[in-house]
Amino acid sequence: MQLNLLDRAISAVAPAWGARRAKNRAQILIADMLAETTGLKAMGAGDSNEKVSRSSRWWNPSPRDARADTLSRLPLQRGASRELARTSPIAAGAINTNLDRVVGTGLALVSSPALSVLGWSPERAQAWRAKVHQEFSLWADSTDCDLEGELNFYQLQGLVLRSTLESGDCFTNLPDGETSPMQPYALRIQVLEADRVGNPLGAMDTATMAGGVRLNASGAAEAYYIYDQHPGSLAGVKGSPFKGQWVERLGNRSRRRRVLHHFRKLRPGAVRGVPYLAPIIDCIKQIARYTDAEIMAAVITSYLTVFIETPTGEASAVFQGDDAAPESDPGAEIGLGTGSVVGLAPGEKPHIVNPGRPNPNFEPFILAVIKQIGMALSLPYELLLKQFNSSYSASKAALLDAWVYFRGVRYWLSQSFCQPVFETWMTEAVAIGRIKAPGFFSDPLLRWAYTRAAWPGDSMGSINPKDEVAAYVEAINARLMTRERAEWELFGSSWEDSYQQKKTEEDRMRADGILPVPKAGAAAPVQPQTSKEPA
Repeated sequence: MQLNLLDRAISAVAPAWGARRAKNRAQILIADMLAETTGLKAMGAGDSNEKVSRSSRWWNPSPRDARADTLSRLPLQRGASRELARTSPIAAGAINTNLDRVVGTGLALVSSPALSVLGWSPERAQAWRAKVHQEFSLWADSTDCDLEGELNFYQLQGLVLRSTLESGDCFTNLPDGETSPMQPYALRIQVLEADRVGNPLGAMDTATMAGGVRLNASGAAEAYYIYDQHPGSLAGVKGSPFKGQWVERLGNRSRRRRVLHHFRKLRPGAVRGVPYLAPIIDCIKQIARYTDAEIMAAVITSYLTVFIETPTGEASAVFQGDDAAPESDPGAEIGLGTGSVVGLAPGEKPHIVNPGRPNPNFEPFILAVIKQIGMALSLPYELLLKQFNSSYSASKAALLDAWVYFRGVRYWLSQSFCQPVFETWMTEAVAIGRIKAPGFFSDPLLRWAYTRAAWPGDSMGSINPKDEVAAYVEAINARLMTRERAEWELFGSSWEDSYQQKKTEEDRMRADGILPVPKAGAAAPVQPQTSKEPA
């Protein structure tokens, strides 16, 4: 039975009185249930159409807002989610699959300036894009972009996604660091775990502050209270772990981004994210316990156990030691050896114990539960288990269904982390004169035109490469797809970056006469047309 607010308040002030109220309410509830099962109807209970089933009487969730439903449970859910990610194969596999498929080797920058707004020719845009890619790689490929100096920009993408999945959300602080002759950019990235942001001194949530987020009248985040250390760190045992400061989301004058909050907003009014494993934490934990129990049972079964039945009911002489052999130890462990012959007294009978392990129903039961877990995590169970034992069409359908989910997460990551960081970096690059962008600071439309970008990543993979490449070739020939997009989706590489190398290889092979010979019946390659001199 769930106590209401008044019952909880009374129990806190007068526990004895609260206990009596709870007991009386329970008795009334039981009597009401008995009346319903016997067809009786209490006075004032309403007509039969208003009755509630017996099972629903014990489940009485209250409709509350997003903050009330999530914030109080977050600390426990974060701890449980991280523990499962460390110890449960299913939880670790689900999170690792997300990282491998969404991030992989990293989402790459593909600058896409708006030519119609800038009034540029394709040639000028191509030259400007090449310069932007070079400058961004100077900063992003180096661990100098990390405030801790350990990860580059692409590795930080994986850290942001993993922390968000395990904890529900995370934060990125964007401070300025030291420049050097080898690194002209001061922008740095500091990824903060979810627990590093909370209310000052553990204060209660209010209408304008919840979960360490300060909100304006419209409910938009204005600032975040960042602790100077993790509340669960060993360093915080002696001192207070809740000391910190408010950090504005945007700079007061420059409006430069200072803090990024990464979480997938599932409900209106939510200010913090929920761990990816939250819906199935209990289920995964029970599976882990069941698996451990089955493994232990199988280990115990591997030891052959024998009971010896005696006519008198007393212990067999085998366990009493041998008086004729003084050197024998009565307390020594008795066991069966390889090829051993053990003598039994008249009337004694051996009984072998066989608990029936391993359990033949273990795998079907676990698979049935994992299918439900896969539905909750938007992962087909074939991908979750890394087993593709079905037909080609079934395996392809599973990959395509998972790719719909991964593509959505990839887009979220690009808009929550990659694009804001790129725009912040571009602001600094233009300000220090390394990138030429006239009107960048004066016209918001020009600023948007300069910072447009796509963030493709590794390809989905291929089950039948021959047919899939042929399909892409047909799409390119029919002018339904660009070569750049096709190469990203097929191989996860940039057509623009590899074009010069392809051209160089083609020219060298043509000069040396070793171009591949077309197959019989194939159309002859189209030769480039040359203008003829007038006679």
